[in-house]
Amino acid sequence: MASHNGLDSLFTQVLDSAKKHPDFLFVLGITMFLREPLKLCQLALFLKWSTYDIQSALEGSLSILYVPEGDDDFLNDLGRSGNNFLDPATNHKTLFHTSTRLILEDTDFFTVPDQGVYYAYRNWGSHLCSLINDNITSGDRATIVVLMKKLNQDCSVRLARLKSHEVVKMWLEELEGVITWAKSEQNDFGILIEMGEQLQANVHFLCQNIL
Repeated sequence: MASHNGLDSLFTQVLDSAKKHPDFLFVLGITMFLREPLKLCQLALFLKWSTYDIQSALEGSLSILYVPEGDDDFLNDLGRSGNNFLDPATNHKTLFHTSTRLILEDTDFFTVPDQGVYYAYRNWGSHLCSLINDNITSGDRATIVVLMKKLNQDCSVRLARLKSHEVVKMWLEELEGVITWAKSEQNDFGILIEMGEQLQANVHFLCQNIL
């Protein structure tokens, strides 16, 4: 802990000041827990915010957005960050629900989607896997079922959003993780499991016969 004291005090001072902007912690949390980096314009598309609003939210923290190697875990360490702690489960849940919203709204398959939509298709499973051992609410469970039903519809064109077999393989591994978790739960996850296994079967069929 002592080795962090110098930078920790700087981080705390800057963050406490930056939090005066009401959206600061939200945008910072989203940015930190993205699975893959997004440019400002891509992040704006993903969140459906303006680039100006994102820049405005982060303006007070510019001096610490790039930190020395080894000190980038400050906000993930409750003991170090205190009331500036960014809870991983909370942020992964936000990223999952944001990704789900973009996928559900993606209905025009004759146009090339923006990078925000690509991110949603590639990474919803990763964000879901990162929060399934935390508090999954009935609302979260309903969202997962709706998402899987939608992915099973027009499955071939939605699968094409993943762009490569490598990403599809990763996607299936994450889906398997979600199904395994659902099977281990004591609550009634029957519909979720059914939808997940149907999605698995559809993707495997398409990979073997079409893609």
